[in-house]
Amino acid sequence: MEFRKTTVLPLNDAQEAQRLLRKLINDEPYVLFVVLGEGLSREQLVSKAGKFAGLESDLKWVVWARSLEQVRPEIEKLKGDAQLKNKVLTASPQAFVLSFADELCDVIEQNEAANNVRVVKAYLSGQKIS
Repeated sequence: MEFRKTTVLPLNDAQEAQRLLRKLINDEPYVLFVVLGEGLSREQLVSKAGKFAGLESDLKWVVWARSLEQVRPEIEKLKGDAQLKNKVLTASPQAFVLSFADELCDVIEQNEAANNVRVVKAYLSGQKIS
């Protein structure tokens, strides 16, 4: 599994999970690929996103938030499209992506195939400069 450029948020400490996510969103210049939930399929998606995160110097990073409820307060504060935010908060998506500007810009929904092309597309949506 590829976890080199991944932060796994703790399951047993909601405040620490929120602090880590908040720090990555606000203080680091990354396109963040945030995987939500547990299980083998999510672990595989974390690994796949990590492979496409590139070299250490590339400004892409993966976050594995195994519990949406733990990080809900931080997700509610996100900038970006309100419909995308609603999907993240209510539709149990597999993942979402934040841009360099810390805006929600893509959601990989529950029923989507999270294949290589979809993961790259998600990263690219976060790298667009408008």
